[in-house]
Amino acid sequence: MSANENEKEQAPAASTAPKSERGFIEGEHVVLRPVLEADFGELAPLLAANPYAEKQLPWTQQRLKQRYEDKDEPGLWGKRERYYVIVRKTGGVAGFLMQNGEDRDSSWCRMYVDEAAADRDVLGREALSGYLAYMRRWKDPGRITFDVLSLEEEAISWLEATGFEHEVTIERAALYRGRPETLKVYAWLSERVKANLADDGPVAGEEV
Repeated sequence: MSANENEKEQAPAASTAPKSERGFIEGEHVVLRPVLEADFGELAPLLAANPYAEKQLPWTQQRLKQRYEDKDEPGLWGKRERYYVIVRKTGGVAGFLMQNGEDRDSSWCRMYVDEAAADRDVLGREALSGYLAYMRRWKDPGRITFDVLSLEEEAISWLEATGFEHEVTIERAALYRGRPETLKVYAWLSERVKANLADDGPVAGEEV
């Protein structure tokens, strides 16, 4: 046997294990992280399918690229509006979470997970609970609000299981598949905010 043949025989086999995703929020099944250029192909149709957008925009890879390369707020990560991509731990974009709000104490969000995903319930629950845990750990938020279509019973169950409470129902507030649908608003409040709401102090003319 030649030296070259011996080296080939002893060389370790290349790993076939899938690459594990990393990000800001890492769960057992999902990772939340900022958008990468490699995500465009999978993310564009999910953004286009998003039923919560006020305007149904023609999301394409080209439009994503233009937004991503914005000179003032590149990477879909601005001061006010930020996109987290929801990725399976083993790879593959499954959805996104959009966070809106300049005020560090309060943010308004919308989340969409691929409706065709067989593991949608697991991914949605873990992405939402992971996002809340991340925000509480690093931002000390007072209020986090999510909008959800009333017909999205699965997404509503994720919110309620994570500690969000229903605040208001708005009739015919969103256009979904060409039809106006009811929107529900769910909010998570910190103990600090709840304490302030419970005791606003004396009002004018009230005995103390």
